[in-house]
Amino acid sequence: MMKTEPGPGPDDCFAYGGELMRHDDAIKMILERTRLTAAPRRFTLAEAAGKILAAPVIAPRPIPAFNNAAMDGYAMAHASLNGETRLPVTATVAAGHPLTRKLEAGEAVRIFTGAKMPEGADTVVMQEVARPIEQDGNKFVIIPDGIRKGANHRLAGEDVAEGAELVSPGTKLRPQDIAAIASTGTGEIECYAPLRVALVSSGDEIIRPGEDFRPGAVYDSNTFLLRALLAALPVTITDLGILPDRFEVV
Repeated sequence: MMKTEPGPGPDDCFAYGGELMRHDDAIKMILERTRLTAAPRRFTLAEAAGKILAAPVIAPRPIPAFNNAAMDGYAMAHASLNGETRLPVTATVAAGHPLTRKLEAGEAVRIFTGAKMPEGADTVVMQEVARPIEQDGNKFVIIPDGIRKGANHRLAGEDVAEGAELVSPGTKLRPQDIAAIASTGTGEIECYAPLRVALVSSGDEIIRPGEDFRPGAVYDSNTFLLRALLAALPVTITDLGILPDRFEVV
């Protein structure tokens, strides 16, 4: 006859056989009994990283804000091209220094990445495939056959349209979110102020790591566990230390 081991006795703390609270139910109970006290306020972009966005960020202007060159090269009207074409280079257009006149048919300008496309231009030919030449002190560029209309021409609003929601409320702001907001010229945004969290340990037996051990003492590990978990959240932590086992103090 097979002998069976006796089950846990009534003095076994692990012998509870009743129904345990489910994790989801415990979280629900905590949320039902928790009241949000963080109020939204405005933060500069330099302060906003890691904070929780309280209001949507709407693009006040398109990104990019204007048609621009996607490559270093030469800008011209595609209608000026007919097979391999030689065009006079009449100006240089750099980022931040737009051409102040309309580009005429039959001419090209030297252009650099990010520069505003001149009025009248719709195509940029990469410098790697264009062949610049100089003749009698004048500059020309030879454009090869087969260039597509609109090549290397970034349109205004190509990345983000004006009025589009750039970042949604409830987002924990990452570096790329901050960069996207900055690209619209927005300097301040509405975020929730950091929650204030107080940590306290209680018990006559509790001592902090680094203190000399004494008989019956227990080193405080929970405070450091909670502090490490909270470090990843946008909260302000206050350590209230260790309180003794006295009701009037706790």
